[in-house]
Amino acid sequence: MLLTADELTGRFYPKAANMEAGEVDTYLLRANAFCLGVIGGVPPAVDDTVKAAVGLAFEILAKSETDQVDPVTGNITPAAPEGAFVRNKQADPLQTVRDMLAAAKRAFDNANTAQAERGVKFL
Repeated sequence: MLLTADELTGRFYPKAANMEAGEVDTYLLRANAFCLGVIGGVPPAVDDTVKAAVGLAFEILAKSETDQVDPVTGNITPAAPEGAFVRNKQADPLQTVRDMLAAAKRAFDNANTAQAERGVKFL
């Protein structure tokens, strides 16, 4: 796990302290899994940048899920009417998280790549 619930509510996304514990666990697990998938595994060092990226992924995932649920029926509804502005505002909100994790992905790849895989080897 890259980010724990205590770190999330204490430092990286304090608004999560007002959420139900079950929802925090659900979205935090999704955010950690998404970030581990982007990186490719557990990076050699988990620094504040990686934790901030997980916090941002948590915020995006929780907001996009809860904003689209009808509180009366429980049905998923569109957040806004379809239009050019909505479609072009931001194609992939998680792209920012991917960009933040690029350095951790490179560090993971470098730590798990054999020397022979880094180009031509002369015998």
